[in-house]
Amino acid sequence: MSKNFMQPTLIAGAVLALTAGMAQAQSSVTIYGIVDAGIQYTDKANAAGGSLTELNNGGRLPSIWGFKGSEDLGGGLKASFNLEGDFDSGTGAGNRGAGTGLDKGPFQRQANVGLSGAFGSILLGRQYSVALLADLAVDPRGYKESLSSLSTYALTQVEINGSNTLGIFTSNAVSYSNAFGPVKVGLMYGFGEQTGDIEKARTMAIGATYTGAVIVSGSYQEINASANKNYGTERFSLGVAVPMGDLTFKGYYANSKLNDATGEASQIDNYAVGVDYKWNAQNTVTAAYYQGDDKNVTGDGKSTNFILSNDYALSKRTTVYAQYAYIDRGIAAPGGTTVNFGATPAGEKSSILGVGITHTF
Repeated sequence: MSKNFMQPTLIAGAVLALTAGMAQAQSSVTIYGIVDAGIQYTDKANAAGGSLTELNNGGRLPSIWGFKGSEDLGGGLKASFNLEGDFDSGTGAGNRGAGTGLDKGPFQRQANVGLSGAFGSILLGRQYSVALLADLAVDPRGYKESLSSLSTYALTQVEINGSNTLGIFTSNAVSYSNAFGPVKVGLMYGFGEQTGDIEKARTMAIGATYTGAVIVSGSYQEINASANKNYGTERFSLGVAVPMGDLTFKGYYANSKLNDATGEASQIDNYAVGVDYKWNAQNTVTAAYYQGDDKNVTGDGKSTNFILSNDYALSKRTTVYAQYAYIDRGIAAPGGTTVNFGATPAGEKSSILGVGITHTF
């Protein structure tokens, strides 16, 4: 065989091998979202005791939109990304106000890229805290957007120059997660990226969930909001969910501390118990009781919250819901003791009734 014949053959073989490898790499991009809107009535919506009837956004789930995608790199390795923002279903406007420290542009919820494989998953960018993800299955209302532990979680956390949204989303973060048999573990570090000692102005979180005959979770999150470490929060939680056929019982506890220049300014215990009952193929009723108590206030620092709701699945994508909440907030109780994002005035007893629809795409 001549040299001149072999050279183009080898080149052609290399090209074929390259294109074959490219063909094996499978990629996909998905546009997704949720639209949630409903009518809600609150009998005591302000300190003057006035009532409020409104078109409510996010009564059950947040209204969001986003893009996510993945690429199979071969050998069990996969690349992925997620870009996600939220909006007000009543107005169509972005759901984060400029100048509040929460204005993050179009992808204020998630903007991350990562790699996953047999070693686990590594994610870089703005993302959910691994502490919150660990507890998702044990909160009595599954961290629903309204009237759940999502409120007490958020209002007991601080922000670092607006770079983390109340401990729920963390910017400039690196996380690692992996499953070890029935136990899933997540670790996260968020760079504060401030001048001064940036090793102190940061977020650290860990979460673990055991899934078996019962579900058990635990998490810890520490946020230092200043370079001299004199202002920040610490939070740990424990929870359990016990499925028993159509019934699932849940219990949850969290302790949150706020430190400032004077020392420990606040320490809040949050307790929650509840039950889900799937009373037919389309209906799930949830009853939940939440209690929050700030040990460091003078006076009544306790709030009690009771929620009864029913979700009716019209299809896999569309759910209509009804929910009622009764909230009794102590005169000295901070917002982090209530499941109404602190909106129930201090010292008041408030009832909330809402109906709505959630559609996912």
